[in-house]
Amino acid sequence: MEAFDPGLHYGPNDAGISAINIIAITIGIIIIPLIFNKIYSQVMKILGKEKSE
Repeated sequence: MEAFDPGLHYGPNDAGISAINIIAITIGIIIIPLIFNKIYSQVMKILGKEKSE
């Protein structure tokens, strides 16, 4: 019986990272700044209207 060699049996999912996680994180990195930009611009519009009144 041969000893178990983890180097021979290591796969991409052994680190707990799946393709779904990679896709979700990539989409999040792209979309989250856009959402914050929209929120920030709306807040600046509201504050701008209050200051001008």
